[in-house]
Amino acid sequence: MKDKATKSGAKKPIFKKWWFWVIIVVILAAIFGNTGTKDGAEDGAKDAISSAEQQTEETQNESQSEESISFVPLKVNNDVTGNWRIATIAENIEMQEYALDYYKEYFESDDEIHAIVNFNYKTTTKISVMGNLLDVSVYEYVDKEEHDAKLLFSGMLLKEYHVNIDNGEIEEIQ
Repeated sequence: MKDKATKSGAKKPIFKKWWFWVIIVVILAAIFGNTGTKDGAEDGAKDAISSAEQQTEETQNESQSEESISFVPLKVNNDVTGNWRIATIAENIEMQEYALDYYKEYFESDDEIHAIVNFNYKTTTKISVMGNLLDVSVYEYVDKEEHDAKLLFSGMLLKEYHVNIDNGEIEEIQ
């Protein structure tokens, strides 16, 4: 008899009780139910962020074409005059369109001659002042010319333009 009482008086382990499993099922349902909602919200947030990033990138591309390009003019090696400056870029731009803005921003004196090497177009553009005009000459790029004044502007002349400093009018020279 004592044996039977001990058996009935002993507590069942918690994992063998029916209500324990009901609680586990409810908790799991809540976890998986919220995860689905959370994933959906995260996906929606990711889509919104992606869309915003794409719009920002498009706006930046549009404004970049309207803005002036940033240059870093440096002194030219072996320049005996001390008036030559050089900047390098890798942009799809026509320098005659930017010459006036470049002049206003980077020329410290009208005696300077600036070279802009464009590695995208493989050209070297020379900008110099002639009275109220900018002479903008576009040369074929010569390998390593950006490192030595003796090589600078030694490529074939491709095009030449005059840009009026007063009104920005561009004239191609034939």
